[in-house]
Amino acid sequence: MLERTNVNLVIDVPPFSPRANRLKDGLKRTAFWPVISELTSDFKVHNTYLKPDVFTDPVEEYWAMRRNAGLWDVTGEEVVEITGPDAMALIARCMPRRLKALKDGKGLFAFLTYPHGGLVEDGIVTRFSDEKIWWVGGPGPAEVWLAANAVGLDVEVRSYLDQIHLCAVQGPKSRDILQSVTDRDLSTLPWFGMTKARVCGIDTVITRTGFTAELGYDLHIAVDRALEVYQGLREIGEPQGMVLCGSQAMNIRRMEAAILNIGAEIDWTTTPLELGWERMIDWERDFIGRDALIAQRDNGVTRRIAGLTLDSTTVAKGGDAILHDSHKVGTVSSAIWGPSIEASIALAMLDSPAWQDGTALTVEAADGSIEATVTPLPFFDAGRKLARA
Repeated sequence: MLERTNVNLVIDVPPFSPRANRLKDGLKRTAFWPVISELTSDFKVHNTYLKPDVFTDPVEEYWAMRRNAGLWDVTGEEVVEITGPDAMALIARCMPRRLKALKDGKGLFAFLTYPHGGLVEDGIVTRFSDEKIWWVGGPGPAEVWLAANAVGLDVEVRSYLDQIHLCAVQGPKSRDILQSVTDRDLSTLPWFGMTKARVCGIDTVITRTGFTAELGYDLHIAVDRALEVYQGLREIGEPQGMVLCGSQAMNIRRMEAAILNIGAEIDWTTTPLELGWERMIDWERDFIGRDALIAQRDNGVTRRIAGLTLDSTTVAKGGDAILHDSHKVGTVSSAIWGPSIEASIALAMLDSPAWQDGTALTVEAADGSIEATVTPLPFFDAGRKLARA
């Protein structure tokens, strides 16, 4: 193991200016492209970056991660840095989330809301200090929304989409693999914890997070050094059964875990209450969208996200209509075959009262009608015991 030292993540970027903010134009390649492009030709676009969709077979990659570990390029998950004396005030203004547990070195799953209560984006908020916060999210407009609501506060908002690239090690062997090339004791890093470390000799910020609901870590690395870390992880991990994984394998696992996806289950019309996140909201303080969410809470939600188990090996498709007693009550947002539960599953926003567990529904798939049952979420590992391991 490497000798432990105190390190700081140093990123050589120009001073803040409007042009330094994210420019979402063009199609870009991640820092890991020199390796990835030699191993696959199947890509998807995520937040302006080409990302590997599959290397060999999605289910093979899924099982390799579940049994050992997987290495993902998760660039496009965007670091938005909030700095200054009013950093926490901006976070509190924009996020309904209870923030009492957000201490130095800790992160939380969180969400940003519009005045009408709809979601701007969901993501991970991590606190370095009361004057430095990271928001890490996807392709939503979080940076613009945070900057727009920083008026009157002593704070700067800055995207590092093109300066910090991310890779993720996920799976039961992820801790052992990462520990062998880092100078921090990962056994003490809690779920959603954050630490600065040297990984393969490179300054890195590690968070114990991921989109798989398995034990895992996200690594945030300055773009000019990120490839060295990726190659180092491959060298140490592949002999232990770690494989390179694409987005399709991650989508299988996130579906089993009922991790909701922006652009599928989440958009600007969706509210936290409709997603079952009411318990996370701090109703005792002011935040953007509070009045609208209080009104929805008091009046009662009329739709809610739900899980479906289909009585068929057929996999539904996004947009398939869902019927209850011959009346349309929703549409499929995401669907997959769940290898660990050996069932065809789907997520959908359902009208009241069709979302109740056990309700019998019909999915109007392309090949005909399929009977389905509303199933408690998540479909697999309900207590998140794997992620907490």
